[in-house]
Amino acid sequence: MTTLATRHVEFFEARGISPELAAKFEIYTGTLVGEKPNRHVVASPSGNILVYPFIEHGVTVNEKYRTERNSEKFFWHRKGGKRTFWNADVLDDPLLEAGTQALVITEGIEDGMVAVDCGWPLTVSVPDGAPPVPKDGRLPPFDPQTEANGKFEFLWLNRDRLKRIKRFILAVDDDGPGQRLAAEIVRRLGAVRCLFVTFPPGCKDLNEVLRQYGRDSVSAVLRDAKQYPVRGLYRLSEYPALPALHPISIGWPLFDGDTVASANNAWLKLFPGEFMVVTGIPSHGKSTWVLNVLVNIARAYGWRSAVFSAEMPTVPHLRDKLRRIIAGTASAEADEFIEGSFTFIDHDPNDADEEDITLEWIIEKARDAVLRDGIRVLVIDPWNEIEHARRRDESSTEYIGRAIRMLKRFGRPYEVAVIVLAHPTKDVWEHGRTRTATLYDIEGSAHWFNKCDHGVVIERAAEACRSTVHIAKVRFEETGFKGAINMAFDVQTQRFEELADKQKEMDLE
Repeated sequence: MTTLATRHVEFFEARGISPELAAKFEIYTGTLVGEKPNRHVVASPSGNILVYPFIEHGVTVNEKYRTERNSEKFFWHRKGGKRTFWNADVLDDPLLEAGTQALVITEGIEDGMVAVDCGWPLTVSVPDGAPPVPKDGRLPPFDPQTEANGKFEFLWLNRDRLKRIKRFILAVDDDGPGQRLAAEIVRRLGAVRCLFVTFPPGCKDLNEVLRQYGRDSVSAVLRDAKQYPVRGLYRLSEYPALPALHPISIGWPLFDGDTVASANNAWLKLFPGEFMVVTGIPSHGKSTWVLNVLVNIARAYGWRSAVFSAEMPTVPHLRDKLRRIIAGTASAEADEFIEGSFTFIDHDPNDADEEDITLEWIIEKARDAVLRDGIRVLVIDPWNEIEHARRRDESSTEYIGRAIRMLKRFGRPYEVAVIVLAHPTKDVWEHGRTRTATLYDIEGSAHWFNKCDHGVVIERAAEACRSTVHIAKVRFEETGFKGAINMAFDVQTQRFEELADKQKEMDLE
């Protein structure tokens, strides 16, 4: 038998939670025993640690510990415990798959207990609360090197169960960290399945609603949850409070543009959820330029990328090219950087009976990569090599339009920038020599130009050490301007670099 110390009975009663409910979830008081590094928590009515078990199918797979020292709160988990939801067994309830009930997700276990006690038994809590907001208020992406076993491991471990659930109610705290937590959960689960709550005045979580307004108000807050805006018409009051999105530098100061007379002052910046098309004559360096961008944003912002590369096998070719861009040569540091910053979409190399790769298959794997790795960029290189599943009643142009819509429907709600590389299929010869390719030289040209947010053309100069980046399409002024930027190209390291000041040439179109 496990029991609660008097101090912990009073802790729950002060929050309007009965000790009987705590006992239902096998919460107990414990104390630390043993010597480092083998110290562990055991049940003890005289202890000062509040223990929250994480139980799956009758087995305790983890425990979360709470204690106070000098009025300061401390939390930690059992060493080696499974990072899953608290109350995770409710994920298997058939009402969730049928869509007749929604899964309530809270930030704290006490808030989850309040929801359960107020008539919402299909409630879980995230294991670690919300991530802190930096002092400068900006919300950078999470570190991809720790995400696989960090804050959002609980989503990946339950991915198959979560895929079956029709609706989620996010009842996280109404503050900066809570908004950041909600934004990341929505990005991974999809806005179309998520609803958000609005707390009454003076409350930032369900426990405060219970204490100030009572049980009926808790139920009303959850019952009145609203759908995240996805499409259609909305009143301003229907939009949840979300952190602002900021376009990011692609890594070269030249593209951040101190020569453009505008408030934004940038030639080209990448933004979450955008759709970019990159083209150019084969072997002119469009794949290499994109890889340079991915390395730059991984270093600067921790953005992890998923790459589908049909023409360049991941091992050894893509790996070796990345090694040279990152470190100039093969090294343990370069491989560690690749491991922490890239996910590769590919068939199982041990599967001899591989199927044709379709766009639908790539998008499904990209969704998994968002859930598992928190990717912020998807690269398809090149478009021409995908086994396209065109319907019999579709023309090529109609199929390309539908395919681009599929990519946008993936990228925007998940806030993943989608970059598609496409070879020109039209003749790029004029008067006996090649001309600069354009977006209109890609098959289905009107769609590629009209539907992209950024259109880029990479052109290699006669001398291999120089290239021109043509910014051919910019949809939003705050993310750049049309123009052409000359760059140096180092064949040995495969790096695109800025030219010396006297060689820089930029043309505003």
